[in-house]
Amino acid sequence: MTAQMPPRFQQGSAFFDTALYHCYRQMNYPEAWLDEGLAYAPKDAYVISHPTWFFEAMPPVPEISIYELFSRTAANRGDDTAVIFLDKAASYRQLQRMIGQYAALLKDLGIEKGDVVAAMLPNSIQHIIAFYGAAMIGAVHTPVNIMYQAEEVAYQIRDAGARAVLILDLLADRVQPLVEDNTLKQVITTHIRDWAADDAVVSNTLKMFWDIPKSRVPGALDFFSTIEKYRPLTAPAAVDARTETALLLYTAGTTGKSKGVIETHFNLVFNSLTHTHAFRAWGDHEVNFSIMPMFHTAGYFLHLLPTLYQGGTVIPVPMFDLADAFRLIETNKVNVIFAPPTFFIAMMSNPELIGSHDLTSLAVTIGCGAPVPVAVQNRWQETTGVKLVNGWGMTETNSGGIISIPGIKEKDDAIGIPVFSEVKIVDEKANIVGRNQEGEICYRGLQLARGYLNKPAETIAAFMPNGWFHTGDRGYVDEADFVHFVDRIKDLIVASGYNIAPVEVEDVLYRHPGVAEAAVVGIADTYRGETVKAVIAPKPEYKDRITEQEIIDLCKAHLATFKVPRTVEFRDSLPKNAVGKILRRMLRQT
Repeated sequence: MTAQMPPRFQQGSAFFDTALYHCYRQMNYPEAWLDEGLAYAPKDAYVISHPTWFFEAMPPVPEISIYELFSRTAANRGDDTAVIFLDKAASYRQLQRMIGQYAALLKDLGIEKGDVVAAMLPNSIQHIIAFYGAAMIGAVHTPVNIMYQAEEVAYQIRDAGARAVLILDLLADRVQPLVEDNTLKQVITTHIRDWAADDAVVSNTLKMFWDIPKSRVPGALDFFSTIEKYRPLTAPAAVDARTETALLLYTAGTTGKSKGVIETHFNLVFNSLTHTHAFRAWGDHEVNFSIMPMFHTAGYFLHLLPTLYQGGTVIPVPMFDLADAFRLIETNKVNVIFAPPTFFIAMMSNPELIGSHDLTSLAVTIGCGAPVPVAVQNRWQETTGVKLVNGWGMTETNSGGIISIPGIKEKDDAIGIPVFSEVKIVDEKANIVGRNQEGEICYRGLQLARGYLNKPAETIAAFMPNGWFHTGDRGYVDEADFVHFVDRIKDLIVASGYNIAPVEVEDVLYRHPGVAEAAVVGIADTYRGETVKAVIAPKPEYKDRITEQEIIDLCKAHLATFKVPRTVEFRDSLPKNAVGKILRRMLRQT
């Protein structure tokens, strides 16, 4: 292994050596960006990752569609296992055939290049087929959170302009209004049991879905029985990888309405490579425990895409179940897990399960969604013998933008180093600050998304012309070039890795006739990282009449479960500034 480059704080301009320039230039990194980085003083809070900080050299990034990247693997690994879902395996050849059949169905339905197709599915082989099938014909895939209620679903479908949806049959009522008003042209349904081994082990959390009989939805097509009738397409659509959209992922917006983040084919291909070669500590064959949902950025960039790029095996987990997690890890010899802190805390909560299962296959465990506390990292290593390190990312950075590299460049209390990219810390005027000085984390790299769909003002505000992205997170860079996360500058709440916009919950609270004022804040939670709290000032005539439960029930009727307040506090009034704005920070402090 090449000797590791010391921190830029020590090396100064010598940090920008031949190896660094070769790495970034062969990725077609803009020369102006490299020049800017070289101009920063060693004391400045700026870091660009050096190629010696990673496991492997980055190869040239092919400018092809994400489907073509998969197709290259399938051509070489046809008989290898690509996916194991509900204890039933699919080889790369089988998976490619089903993708081609679904692509043929979409074409037959009139879906053309650039059209948007939605999927409202848990992690499953059906979801994987949906993603690659759309990509094969140059269509755009947009996944919808399966916890969304009808109003949330309608917003995303309309904003994305989706023409069709593949959905679990038991969720089909959520899109029925969109069928009736002709927003959706076609609904395709599937049941969770449609792909499962005859002797599949059904976890307790999945059983309630499993036991619901498969139902026929009027006007809808049945997924598997329909694609079986089609000869698979073999020739993918030609795309401009740099400019054409492959994936629309929706993330919480500060205005309350989620934003569609535009991910190009190049974004997806680039991160498939970086997330493989940066920290391939698991050896030649990755077996990925895919617990992060596929309506979340990590479901693609930490699980599916890099694993299938390298010919590994993906194990989609539709619902987390503690006992079943141990079984799946042991049975399938899982060696890679990316998960939020809550997952690792839960895994250590049952000594009996830990003691009765073999976890020695684990090689890489990395936290995502929220920083993992150092105490949890230490306890995990003591329990399993495997190092647990931190990572940080956003939908806009295509997930793992900053990660500690196990065994090479890691630090327990930091979120890591930028992954073949750059970070700088700036003050309120966008001027770079010094090391160990807090400010906003700005991020730059080829993995950055193109912007927000239908939101030009927000795109301009966040994505700078010089390539820098304003994350809205506060942090600092130390002398060793590690990035540290402090808190969020914006009001977003992050609970178990899910972004929640307070204003979206507040809009629902104000539907109650007795609410005069309402504010939603995130409060510390040892398990979820943060949890949602609602603070309400009732109208005088409703004082002592509104209950916590009716507020929670109101939210459950209109919001996904993870957005629903866990606690509700009633006050006579809410703290405000001189212009009448409610001060959320004061509510978080009490």
